[in-house]
Amino acid sequence: MEEPAGRTGEYLCFFLGEEQYAVNVSRVEVVLEMQNVTRVPKAPPHMRGVINHRGSVVPVVDLRMRFGMGPSALAEGTSIIILQIDYDGGLLTVGMLADGVREVVNLDPADTEKPPRLGSRLDQAVIEGIAKRGDEFVILLDIDEAFRSEAQGAALQAGAER
Repeated sequence: MEEPAGRTGEYLCFFLGEEQYAVNVSRVEVVLEMQNVTRVPKAPPHMRGVINHRGSVVPVVDLRMRFGMGPSALAEGTSIIILQIDYDGGLLTVGMLADGVREVVNLDPADTEKPPRLGSRLDQAVIEGIAKRGDEFVILLDIDEAFRSEAQGAALQAGAER
């Protein structure tokens, strides 16, 4: 079986609700403890607002809402994962809420499969694959695709485009 790009290497595992997700660590800048997020008027509900990160305005998106899972509870353990996403040929810094961050893991391509065609509440385009770790499954996100529709709106709302 031919390996799709992006399925090998180290991934940061995190939770949205009870489900475990992962993004390639090469896309992660830093994991921050939850902090005050300033709401942007007229932003869509899944765009929680903006934060000041190293002197820059960074939009923060709630993927739980984007994926139809309801809003993040912002409880103890909630984190903001700062990511670099590919947007319009350049990099855009975006924050993503996570209910909890687990660990960085090295995923073996032999334990990774394409997502099933049915049974996922997520748009198939945002899933790179599903990895099996012991008795658990980890959904590998294509973070560029997950933020594609968010990137333009968030960048314009926050004034953080490239």
